[in-house]
Amino acid sequence: MTQTTNRYGIYEVDHTKFGGKVDLEDFNTNFPNQKRISNQIKDVKDSNQRKEQQKYKHMTLEELKEMRIVSNTNGRPSPTLTDEKWQKEFNVRKAFVKPYGKNIKKLTGQSSKESGMWNEETQGTYHGKTNWQEYCSFINDVLKNIRSNQKDYCYFIYQIEELLKFHFSDLRTKYCDGYWEVWLER
Repeated sequence: MTQTTNRYGIYEVDHTKFGGKVDLEDFNTNFPNQKRISNQIKDVKDSNQRKEQQKYKHMTLEELKEMRIVSNTNGRPSPTLTDEKWQKEFNVRKAFVKPYGKNIKKLTGQSSKESGMWNEETQGTYHGKTNWQEYCSFINDVLKNIRSNQKDYCYFIYQIEELLKFHFSDLRTKYCDGYWEVWLER
């Protein structure tokens, strides 16, 4: 940051927040360059999110739950949750998610495409999809939908955390009275 003086006094300028390519439209005096303004707003928001994540980085998720900064569960939301509270919690939870590598595109489970039924001959054992395979199928369906520029829905916080592992920087959520809309920011 550098300090600059003008006739109104001394102020600090952070050149990292408003960087980027300068376009001819930036100098248009009739119409503001909406694309550049949007990028600057996004950069400021991202900077604020990083600061909030760093504030809680040294703490464990259990400590944050005790302090009631994040929900006390990874499952269903509390009845008092609002979208505003969720967005703050979402930013804090991002600090505890380790993204998958770029080469991992979906969750896999052994025989994840097979379905089965009870088999009387094998003494009542089940040879169908396991709970993990059903979960993989659900997450992969959501990934397919949001990657095709659609919105999809999640019902548990752990599902959102799973999606974050694939799309850490571009996953967006909105809490809607008992479920979350999820999509990718393009």
